[in-house]
Amino acid sequence: MGFRPMLSSLMRNKTGPLLVALQVAVTLAIVINSLFIVIQRIEKMNRETGMDVNNVVVAYVRGFGEDFDTVSSIRNDLDLIKAIPGVITATISNHVPLSGSGSGTGLRTVADEAIEPTSTARYRWDENGLDSLGIKLDRGRNFYPEEINDYLPTTNLPAPASILVTQELADALFPDEEALGKTVYWGSMEPSTIVGIIGHMHGSWVNWDKLGHVVVQPGRPAYTTNKYIIRTEPGMRDELMPIIEQKLGEANQRRVIKSVETLEEMAASSYRRDRGMAIILVLVITLLVGLTALVLVGLSSFNVTQRTKQIGTRRALGASRLDIIRQFILENWVITTAGAIIGCALTVAIAYWLEVSFETPRLDWRFLPTGIVALWLLSTLAVFVPARRAAGIPPAVATRTV
Repeated sequence: MGFRPMLSSLMRNKTGPLLVALQVAVTLAIVINSLFIVIQRIEKMNRETGMDVNNVVVAYVRGFGEDFDTVSSIRNDLDLIKAIPGVITATISNHVPLSGSGSGTGLRTVADEAIEPTSTARYRWDENGLDSLGIKLDRGRNFYPEEINDYLPTTNLPAPASILVTQELADALFPDEEALGKTVYWGSMEPSTIVGIIGHMHGSWVNWDKLGHVVVQPGRPAYTTNKYIIRTEPGMRDELMPIIEQKLGEANQRRVIKSVETLEEMAASSYRRDRGMAIILVLVITLLVGLTALVLVGLSSFNVTQRTKQIGTRRALGASRLDIIRQFILENWVITTAGAIIGCALTVAIAYWLEVSFETPRLDWRFLPTGIVALWLLSTLAVFVPARRAAGIPPAVATRTV
């Protein structure tokens, strides 16, 4: 059968092919945009953090009583934790990276309130902070022990003389200069000198577009609730967690061990919405692709049933089994291609709407041809079984109703 007669045959009963083409178009548009979002979410969750996330434990400890000596308790706790076999080192921090909870500030390169500050996450820890998180110092130096002060809730100390910043923050502050050794100013216009550059580190808020902006101040926070960041030897994290909790509980009865959890768990909690969205979209993609395949199979099976005599006549006139299979595959390909053309326009429209309304990244154009090829393969697989059944119709069928 030629292309024109085949097209004429489709148009005689055009409602079915038209509905299938629309189904294909909607499926293509939704699947491509959904798949693009899923890949974006997966890439987001798998970003390099700059930290040894898999081997870090975070313990939350809260003391009680008006005469509770927080400073002594913290010093004793850190010594106790570091003495546990398998613990590399530990520190206390005002906040935990990737946890979703933190504090931010703004830094300026000149002491002028009229200048817009550069936003950044802010952390405070001692000289063991970098090693406790497995963070690499790219250049410069770490804090000296004598630069570490205790910060009580009532403490009102001046801005630290020395700070560490990430390379990303350094580039934002001094885009055309080397930031190491430069002076920056806080909101109070007090100066601090950048003594070390951290190659890469994520802050607390995983959905922030400045996640890599981090400044670290020297200090030992001594608040009501304290956060110990503990780094263990690889593979020993889970084994050491109950030991750490037990030893902290036994060392001081005047406080509560609120929780001992892994940094990996905290990061997973911060990415919970991204993971949930990815799972939902994968389910939507699977259901749509499955439904479209069933629709294609259904239309082909219906055509075989309706055109049994016609197929038998073609076989009687010399058409081979391969000719019959080729006919149905070609018909299905025409329907799928028509749907793909409509679907391309719909895909671009939805992608533009998502980009404008929700500030999603621009759709990678390579998804369109890939999606169309995948759709053609799906169409061919879906029609193959009904086409084989049609090819099996004997020529004698053409004469049964005569």
